[in-house]
Amino acid sequence: MTATREVTRRTTTLPTTLSAITINVAFLQEIKEASEELWKLLGKIQELRARPISIHMHPRQVVDLLEQLQDQLALYFTLEEYYGYFEDPVEVDPRLSERAHALRMEHQTLYLEICAIVERAERLLDQRKLASLTRHIVLRFGAFNEQLRAHEAHEDELILESLEDDIGVGD
Repeated sequence: MTATREVTRRTTTLPTTLSAITINVAFLQEIKEASEELWKLLGKIQELRARPISIHMHPRQVVDLLEQLQDQLALYFTLEEYYGYFEDPVEVDPRLSERAHALRMEHQTLYLEICAIVERAERLLDQRKLASLTRHIVLRFGAFNEQLRAHEAHEDELILESLEDDIGVGD
């Protein structure tokens, strides 16, 4: 791993006790919409996964895309954590707070997973194990992508539920 990569890797220090957390709907939604580069990278890697021969033929480019994705996720999760979530708000629905806390904690798990994927991909590339690299990206990145998409869908649901509660559209 390069020195630059080490510098860009972030470690999130999240509270160990469950404090009240809510979301800043406007900022969280804006962060999601403004993360075009992240979604493009995910799409490119997914396209390559669909054609494993492309990974085998252009392994360095694929690993570079994974590294870029890792950097984009670090930025994305940092923005979400610092601007999209509020700790200890004046008023919060305990049910929404628990879900917000759980979703916020998933950022660290997801980020550590993409770091592990990138590290293994770099090692396999350095060892010229292209078949193993291809299999690694197809399988492990596929599982990661599903986890990330599920996480994003749950955040979107929380945003909608928060909006409904704020404007009184709920049941």
